[in-house]
Amino acid sequence: MHIYIHKSFGREILRKMIHLMFALALAIPLTPFYRQIFLDIGFPYDATVFTYALLTFISAFINSLQIRVPSIYAASLKMLRDFRKKVIEYISENIKVENISDILRDIDGAFDKHEEKFTEFITSVEREYERKYGYIGMTFGIVSITLAYTLFGSLPTLYGILALVVVDPITAIVTLLTVERFKKISKHTIPSIIAAFTAYTITCFLIDNNITTAISISLIAVLIELFSPEDNLTLPLIVAVFSHIFHL
Repeated sequence: MHIYIHKSFGREILRKMIHLMFALALAIPLTPFYRQIFLDIGFPYDATVFTYALLTFISAFINSLQIRVPSIYAASLKMLRDFRKKVIEYISENIKVENISDILRDIDGAFDKHEEKFTEFITSVEREYERKYGYIGMTFGIVSITLAYTLFGSLPTLYGILALVVVDPITAIVTLLTVERFKKISKHTIPSIIAAFTAYTITCFLIDNNITTAISISLIAVLIELFSPEDNLTLPLIVAVFSHIFHL
């Protein structure tokens, strides 16, 4: 049991590290520096809307490929591997350099090892539904943030992104650490709920120094995390809605 929890914890940490980097990257288009770059080159559209719309299309396209061709990763990897081996074979036969075959064989072996490690990594962090239906969490997250920005602007969207950054990882990891000692409320344990609520309240307070608003938004974020069927879709947008209301 403890070995299983240890492995699950390691996988969850990896997943949430990827989740964290992805969510933080989605805040970049909100920054003045990013927007100024597009203004300086005379870009005719809202840089943030354009970026989020483009990311929405790309993620949905990738998702559609994963659904239509479930084995696309393995097929792509095999195609690249076969192409590499043909190139190596051609070079070995047509370029007369001393020990070239041995050097290329070593290079090919190194590629094979790294491909195996990468495949193991992907397998370790993928969930069962992602293998069947693609990375829908990524698509849902981008769609939600795109809607939040389009409807409410930068500040509410930032609150929504930070909810993904803070609430989602903390509840998941602390729940995994405390699930043997504490009962769950819906999806998460009480310690994980308290930890996420506290961390996100502090985060919200640091944005505008209003403790009432911070507590209110944090409470809403935790409730969404507890009861939403897909938090990547609902958390950014609904938090943005209430953030907009509280800042009117």
